Amino acid sequence: MIVKTRKRTKTTSLVTVHNKMWGILPNKVLYFYSDNSITEFEISEEDSRKMLDEIKEFSWNKLLNYLSYRERSQDECRNYLRQKAYLKENLQVELIDKAISLNYINDKRFTELYIDDMIKKGRSKNEMVSKLRNKKIANKFIEDIIPQKLTPKTMENILNLNLAKVQKRYANLSKKKKKEKILNYLTRKGFSYWEVKQKLQD
Repeated sequence: MIVKTRKRTKTTSLVTVHNKMWGILPNKVLYFYSDNSITEFEISEEDSRKMLDEIKEFSWNKLLNYLSYRERSQDECRNYLRQKAYLKENLQVELIDKAISLNYINDKRFTELYIDDMIKKGRSKNEMVSKLRNKKIANKFIEDIIPQKLTPKTMENILNLNLAKVQKRYANLSKKKKKEKILNYLTRKGFSYWEVKQKLQD
């Protein structure tokens, strides 16, 4: 098998076999497979299996490090393994499944924590739904968890918080212009036009 490598950092290289990307390995590991070059060399079937295991182990450790900073969704981890670890697709699936089985990745837990964070930041329900769908969170989690977290009182508090902020922004405008700006701003943020209008009237 013909292995080609391309420098990624000072200490790591991208590995392709028969022009198909396999992943990343440290250069010090690659030297074990080649006598005098780590840019292009030939290896046996047995060594190719060992190399693939090394790539998988290296990517697994990278994924664990990625997960250590905060809760991640399946989609975020999949993108990380593809875009940052350059891992071949079947190994991406294998490592994601392994992390799920160990409860390192849990989209239900991710959704709960993400919604809590969005509530603290004063985001609207529509914005939450949009962002979660962009992260490819299953509808069953969105539909189950948002109603639990977003009580009518919580949604009212979020709207009041945003209204107070935006009123300061447009404080120097005329009453009519201020009302128009607030309505446009908050509806763009995902709040209901009629909810905002009612609040302004109140």
